[in-house]
Amino acid sequence: MKKIKEAELRKDSSVNKIQFDKEWFYVVHDMEDYLNEDLTGVETVTLPISIDGVKFNMKCSTLEDIERFRQKEPLEDFKTSVFRNKR
Repeated sequence: MKKIKEAELRKDSSVNKIQFDKEWFYVVHDMEDYLNEDLTGVETVTLPISIDGVKFNMKCSTLEDIERFRQKEPLEDFKTSVFRNKR
């Protein structure tokens, strides 16, 4: 798993980002490319990102939410749903 350093991430031009309410949000699709990982399932919020002067509504997430998702055990949700109603 690739380590993320926020200072490097903010300087990286391949990852689109926006500061909103004093917190940095990163475009999830760009983070998937940056980390070479599938981030489907990470908590997102849609924010207007300006790319070459054109605004696009894109799914973004905080670094904290991305890290929390990456630390999660891959089948954690599956296990709880299978064993929840066991008699």
